[in-house]
Formats: sequence, C-alpha cells, structure tokens
Amino acid sequence: DSKMAAVSAKAGAKLLFFFTFFSTVKAIDSPTDEEIFHFQQQRELEPDMFSAPSTHRHHHMGDMPRFRLDTAVLKVNTSLDFPVQIWAVSAECYKCNMSFITDVDPTTPTEPLLMQTSFSTHISIIKDNHDGTNVSICSYDKVFGERGVYQMHININGPDGPVSENKYDCPVFADQDPVDSYIPILVAFCIYVGIILIFLASRQLYFTIGRSKYAWFIGYFPFRETDRLVNSDLGAPSASSTSPEDSRQPIQNHTKDKPSPGSMRRLRSLDTFRGFSLAVMVFVNYGGGGYWFFKHSRWNGLTVADLVFPWFVFIMGTSIALSFRRLLKRGTSRLSLLWKVIERTVILFLLGLFIINTKKGHNSWITLRIPGVLQRLALTYLIVAVLEVVGASAEDRNWTSRMAPVRDIVNYWGEWLIMILLVTLQLVLTFWLQVPHCPTGYLGPGGLSDMEHYNCTGGAAGYIDRTIFTDDHMYGHPTTLIVYKTEVPFDPEGLLGTLTSALICFLGLQAGKILLTYTQNSARVGRWIGWALATGAIGALLCDGRQNEGWIPVNKNLWSLSFVLVLSCFAFLLLSLCYVVIDVKQWWTGAPFYQVGMNSILVYIGHELCADKLPFQWAATQTHASQLASDLVGTTLWVLIAVWLHYKKVYLKI
Repeated sequence: DSKMAAVSAKAGAKLLFFFTFFSTVKAIDSPTDEEIFHFQQQRELEPDMFSAPSTHRHHHMGDMPRFRLDTAVLKVNTSLDFPVQIWAVSAECYKCNMSFITDVDPTTPTEPLLMQTSFSTHISIIKDNHDGTNVSICSYDKVFGERGVYQMHININGPDGPVSENKYDCPVFADQDPVDSYIPILVAFCIYVGIILIFLASRQLYFTIGRSKYAWFIGYFPFRETDRLVNSDLGAPSASSTSPEDSRQPIQNHTKDKPSPGSMRRLRSLDTFRGFSLAVMVFVNYGGGGYWFFKHSRWNGLTVADLVFPWFVFIMGTSIALSFRRLLKRGTSRLSLLWKVIERTVILFLLGLFIINTKKGHNSWITLRIPGVLQRLALTYLIVAVLEVVGASAEDRNWTSRMAPVRDIVNYWGEWLIMILLVTLQLVLTFWLQVPHCPTGYLGPGGLSDMEHYNCTGGAAGYIDRTIFTDDHMYGHPTTLIVYKTEVPFDPEGLLGTLTSALICFLGLQAGKILLTYTQNSARVGRWIGWALATGAIGALLCDGRQNEGWIPVNKNLWSLSFVLVLSCFAFLLLSLCYVVIDVKQWWTGAPFYQVGMNSILVYIGHELCADKLPFQWAATQTHASQLASDLVGTTLWVLIAVWLHYKKVYLKI
C-alpha cells in the first residue's frame, strides 16, 4: 500500500508539473478571439471551390478579385442574346451534384470568378427554357493553373436550330499564364540538400584536420557516439538498453547471417522512424506550405498528412514490446506495469484535453472538445499495453519446437484473439448499427455527395460520437466542411476509430516482437516485408485498389480497416528501410530525426502551443512560397530544439 501511495504521489506531482509548465507556456501571448478569427481566415478556413467577388468589398464590375492559395481568375464573356448560368463541381467532391456559380447576362458585365486549381473542375453552361426545363449548351472538364487569368467566351458556333452543345462553343484560354506552384518545393529541397552537403563537408574537415575545442559544434550533434539513453514505450528515455535480450545475446557462429545490430548496440532506426514521423507531423500541422497533398484528405483517399499519425501509433507499439520485455526481465511485477500503463494513459489524456484542446482561447466547458490526438494516443496505448501486460513474457518460448519459425505469433495467441475480437466489434458497429435517418453501413461524408442523407456524415462512427460527446464537444471543422458543405460535427479522433488505431499499434507491437524473437537481420527484415505484403494485399482487396470504391474505402477520418492495413504496410516497409540503412549497413546515423524521436512528447506539445507565434510561424502572404517558408522554418526550429535538448540530455518523460 505504501509503495502504491508513493507511486500515486509521484504521478500526481508529475501531472501537476506538466500542467503548470504547459499552462505557463500557453498563457504567454495568448491570442484574443478576434486574433483567432483573423488567423483562421488567413490560414485555416479555405476558400470555396468557386466564388465571385463579394459586393461588400466595393468592387467595380470587372475588377480582378484578390488571389488566394490555389486559385485562378476566370472572366466570362458572351455573344449570346439570352442569359445563361454557369454551374460547376470539383473532382475533389466525390458524387457531388453541380453547384450554381453565377448568371451570365448579355446586358450586364459578369464579375470575374475565383476558381480552385488543386483539382479538375467540371463546368457546364446551362440555358433556362423558362418552362421548367433547361439544357446544357457547353460542358467540359478544365484544370486551371494557380494565379492564372483565364477568359471564357460563350459563342454561337452553328446555324439556327434546336439548342444543343454542338451549336455553341465555350473556349477557355489564358490571358495571364499561371505560375508553377511547385517551384518553392524544389527550391526548398535544394536549400536543405545544400545545408546537408556543407555540414558533411565540415564534418569531414573536422575529422581530417583534427579535433579542436572550437569545433565541437561541427562534430558533436548528429555524429558523436555517446552512451545511449533508452526510449520507453512512449518515446521518452530511460536508463537501460532496449536492444533485444538486453544487448547480451550470444552470437551464433554457425549461422551464415551477420548478427543483428540489436545484439551489439541500441537500435537507432526506431528513434529515427518515430522522429521522422513527428517532424512531418509538425510540418503538416503548421500548414504544409498550403499544398493540398500536405493536408488531410477531404474524405476517402490518402495524402502525406494522412500517413504520419498512424506511423507514430505503429512505432509506439514497437516500443511497447521492447520496453515491457526489458522491465519483465528486471523482475518488475505485472501489477506495477499495469499501474504505470494507467498512469501514462491518464496523463496523456489530460494533457490532450486541457492543454492541447484549450489552446487559442477555446477554454469553455460548454464547448470543450473531448476527443483529440493525445486522447486517441492514450486510449490506443491503454488497449495495446494492457494486452501486453497480460501476454508478454520475459523470455523467448518455443524456440526449439516445431512452432519456432512462427513463435512470435503463437506465443501470443491470446493477444491476437482479443485484437481480432476488437476489430470484429468495430466492423459490426460500422456495418450493422442502426443510425436514425441513415442507411445501415453508411461510410460516406454526407453533405453535397448525398443530399438524401445530408447529415449522415461518418455513419455509425459519427453517430456514436455525437450521442456520447454531443455536438458541442466534438471537432467543429471537419475536412468535409468546405468541399461537401456538411453541417454536423465529425471528429477524426472519435471512439470507433480507436479500435482500428489499436490494430495498427498492435501490428507495431508485432514488429517489436520480431525484433525480440529473431536475432538475425535476414529473419527480421524478411518477416517485416512479409507482413507488409500481407497487410497491403488485404487493404487493397478491401478498397478494391481505388479511392472511392470497394467494400471498405481507405479513409483517415474513419480510420477504416483498409486505411489501417495500408498504412501498416507502409510502416513495415519504412521500418525495414530504416533498420537496414541505419543499424545494419550504418550508412546513416539517423540524425537529426532520432533526436526528435527521443523527445517526441515535448516536441508535439510544444509545437502545438507555439503555433501562430514568432519565430515558429508568422503571417505569411497568400503564396505557397511564403507559407512554405514559414512552415519549414517552424519545423526546422523544433528539430534543432530536439537536437539541442539531446545534447543537454534533457528529455520529457511520461
């Protein structure tokens, strides 16, 4: 009892420290509601797919509207003697009906239109027959270039007769050529490559001319081999080795394979995997330069932004396997492990609830968002860690039996059984739960894509969250809001998706058990690649290899089963690559990402709290170059902070 009380006191003190520290950071220069609204207008709230200039801005007719990110200007002229209407829909809006854009009247100049440029636009010119019917006189798909100025001419292109598309011509040509919006990415890539080359040349010079007390800053950060501290299952360091079998595995001379690096030193590939995922997460959270592929998918599909959080969850599972084996070998009781799991879960959940979800002045109990990234991480960790507390063992078993080649699975059959039951529960709720006014098994975004089921966004997943949390305590700006014009809240970190996020964490746990069970590089990498092929094949089968088709489409908002399996495939491949390059061949030290991976919690919380504050972000202009510069500088600063903290041996541990 006294030991348990001491642990409780320690946990309470730790939680108090976190809240005090991060609340102090949050209180510094906290923005007002007006500043928040202005910033959202600038960076978060994207423009409509198509829009005409607002009359409240005192335009003169025909004035050029102000360019925004991923937009072009379309001027419309007509030689017809009757009015027509322009309707359009973006290819991004799956199964959406066309939306009215503007009237084109031959007696009145038409205001220039602002058109989206990220995706193809289907345009239709409609003539109203004034008898309850209408006819399309022009219809085509057009990809506009960013910041281009285009002219559309609606002309008669045939003899008098019945109205048809063949009779009319509506060509679109460029008055002003668009810019290449991808040049800033190329420039940024060249700058970073140049910095790396200069650094490597300086390092080579440092080791060539001899060490000097004035050259420590060249030789130390990514390249100095220090006594390595060990990450716990959440990515914070502790004081012993995570290498399989505590870095004391006997090397079998009769094998043809080279002994694994895990038997000699710590595996940097795990830290590098975690740090790379987190660095990309920081970049996309800061805006990703405003590029559409650095933002989350509107509904189905994958972008770069959709990859990083699942990868972080995956490598958390790998770390759970390593740290729990180490603790059990030390003689730590399972009850103590369970208590530690609960403590970490509570701390993570409360940090997300009261620190992350209350930033930017969102500190009202009435509208406090309950789900969140750290909350999802906490619940996922709780599920998988409890399974491992019950099922983990301090020693490898069945290594001499016929089951030896698959003992990383059969030794933990109970864990697999429970995980399969959890995934089955997720599927049953998704496809058989009766949602009022919605079709059973609905997986769509609702809104413009399904006018009959406009408020069915997310189907069972959205319904469960809205029932438990209520609308006021959920994420109010889902990715469907702009394109699909949805009206109900939907939280991408909701409850039902936690069951499938536990699956990707569990697959990461399996990757860790492969590390613990097999000592040879070929056995480890071969099994990881095998798992990649298996999960990728099943995921592709479920989604039919297409974005919006198949039984279960790939969907990050829902954390669909196909999404989790496809991301697990990528994670196994990335882990294999990192392991071979960093730990086997030693072509790369993993710097600077392994330092980020060793302070993952601090970097994540810090970047959230310092968003919108100099020097991490600034009020960039509405160009990709300006916003990319802001977002890359902010990300680079957090990487450098992690490197400096590693140099000082300062880590935030939960």
